[in-house]
Amino acid sequence: MEYELIRHLEGTDFKIFVVSINQRECHYHSDMEIFLTLNGPIRVEISNERHLFHTDDIFIANRYDIHSLSRVNENNLALVIQFNPGIFSSYFDRITRIRFTRHHLSQAEDYEYHGAIKQSLTDMIQCYLNKSDGYHLEMMSILNHMLYVMIHNDEYTELSEKDILSKNRNMGRLVSVLDFIRLHYMDNITLRSIAERENLDMYYLSAFIKKHLGIPFQKYLTHLRTEKAAQLLRNTGLSLMDICMESGFSDYKYLNKAILAEYGCTPAEYRKRNHQDSKFLPEQNEQHVIIDDSRARKILKTYFDID
Repeated sequence: MEYELIRHLEGTDFKIFVVSINQRECHYHSDMEIFLTLNGPIRVEISNERHLFHTDDIFIANRYDIHSLSRVNENNLALVIQFNPGIFSSYFDRITRIRFTRHHLSQAEDYEYHGAIKQSLTDMIQCYLNKSDGYHLEMMSILNHMLYVMIHNDEYTELSEKDILSKNRNMGRLVSVLDFIRLHYMDNITLRSIAERENLDMYYLSAFIKKHLGIPFQKYLTHLRTEKAAQLLRNTGLSLMDICMESGFSDYKYLNKAILAEYGCTPAEYRKRNHQDSKFLPEQNEQHVIIDDSRARKILKTYFDID
């Protein structure tokens, strides 16, 4: 599992960009993250939940929330805002301990709350595109207001110092376990072998993984292998048997079953729908593509109807 080090815009404590998601595997960061789906769908897994974000839906991730994002069948685009909540702690120190409960906002189900957040994002983008003198100050003002809206419209928990210390310890253990799985998912690894490596009781480790990921070890391992197989189907011309070997499936029937369960089609159908072009490309590891500034400006001006 990857810890993402976020580099903020120069002179600010936030980052704003437009991205196209391919397969962003499990990761976490110390920033809060909010994205607006400009063009969906995008699949997100977070806090033991799976969501499908359609155009105009809003995603909210707390700091240190483990989450993954993936393309479904069509191309996608999202506007992403990432910021460090610690910048508000001098006048609202609770903000670093607050964890918002809802991760998925849609216009249909959360009309007023969704509308208020989208308006803040609209104002922020207009400010960012105009870049008038002192625009950083205005963007921070909008960000303050957006957090105020979230506190008054969302449910949240407030962690104690003890909770934070416990969470940090568990995060360290989880990162160690998941890093090992990601390095060896193509091998014949077992829960017992990981427990022995971590010097843990196997039944404790099983419960620990299920508690923090929301799924059992074997299901997580199959999901990881399926992600890798899908990447190879999209980006290489490898045979299905070679893909089985590269992604850790012992037999084609298991690969077929996993792709069918995850994407609703066979591996051959998935490749036909999603390969990069008529000629298969060498394997690509790119998990997402950040849209360059000039194209991003055009996309945002069109979406937000800004002159």
